[in-house]
Amino acid sequence: MAEKTKKTSRGRHGNVTGKALNLVWARAAGRCQLEGCNDDLTRHLVVGSRTANKAYIAHIIGSSADGPRGDLERSKQLAKDPDNVMLLCDGCHREIDREHPEDYPEDRLRGMKRRHEAWVSRAVGLSPKSQSHILRFTNRIENNETSIPFDDCVMALRGIEKTPAEIHAIDLKIGLTGHSETDDVYWAAEPVDLQNFFNKKLESFFNTEKIRHLSVFGFGPMPLLVKLGQLLPDLHDIDVFSRHREPTPSWAWKRGLARMNPLAVRGDANASRVAIKLSITDRVNDERVQAVVGSDNLSIWEITCEQPGYDVLSTRADLGEFRKVVRAAFNEIKQIHGEKAGVFVFPAAPAACCVEFGRVWQPKAHLPMEIFDQVKDRGFVSRLRIE
Repeated sequence: MAEKTKKTSRGRHGNVTGKALNLVWARAAGRCQLEGCNDDLTRHLVVGSRTANKAYIAHIIGSSADGPRGDLERSKQLAKDPDNVMLLCDGCHREIDREHPEDYPEDRLRGMKRRHEAWVSRAVGLSPKSQSHILRFTNRIENNETSIPFDDCVMALRGIEKTPAEIHAIDLKIGLTGHSETDDVYWAAEPVDLQNFFNKKLESFFNTEKIRHLSVFGFGPMPLLVKLGQLLPDLHDIDVFSRHREPTPSWAWKRGLARMNPLAVRGDANASRVAIKLSITDRVNDERVQAVVGSDNLSIWEITCEQPGYDVLSTRADLGEFRKVVRAAFNEIKQIHGEKAGVFVFPAAPAACCVEFGRVWQPKAHLPMEIFDQVKDRGFVSRLRIE
């Protein structure tokens, strides 16, 4: 049973009082408590209102015995109890009370309410040091526009006990030149645009410590993601997130220990040219590499994992292990092949791995790299240099 919230909310067994409503609103932080929603109930973006009240008070045990999850005795006992009501948006209220009430038994709703309120309690109890600025890097991929909803970023921050430092993200959106990533003109412009954006908007923030922590969410061509990583300071407090496809699309890291098991496979030590195959989402065979840079005097290294695939990167610990393997490989390549070796990189990896690959690279410690990208009907094509 649900009613639109005012100073009181009337059920068949009496009113939910203003004091009880205040508790419900405070514990929910003004957001829909149905798991996966988290809609802000204090504003209406479509009509431009910042003072809207879109909230409904929904009873877990219905306020009448014949209502959803109603009970002859408990409906009357719990009708005014703030622990028995949830703050919901209109759509979620309809979902649990009218459209699919059988899918939302008492235990399930109480679990959602408990988890949401626990998250709010942790979030408001965190110090300013827990705040993170959100950086969204989006780019046209083969004529398809990409977007990353801000609420998805906020949900992902929960898993690392961070809260947004601002209500808006720092948006870096390139690829608006009228050319797709398969065009050479595109690659003449976009790396420069990315560098200019960083110089104008981010470099001063890092230098003045206005950004204590940065959370990075990115879609885009792999060479540009590597370039973005190169621009981000490796010693600064930064978390890079990855989009997961299964079981449901999400940017939140899965819980648990590292399971990707990244490793580096060394190439021939007696060569002055080095190809690095970044084989995380798929295998990159040697023939594709040799078709582009030749096979003479070429040592082919591979940074991979036990079972490459699109969802192989699932935990935050996985990305940490990947960084360690990449750093060790960079150091070994320089030691084995010398400071004048040419390095070519052929990536097939999640966006987060590409960003971290660029972040690990250091100009004074590691060799310059030429980054390639796979182009349909053309194979790998050189796109940019990191130096």
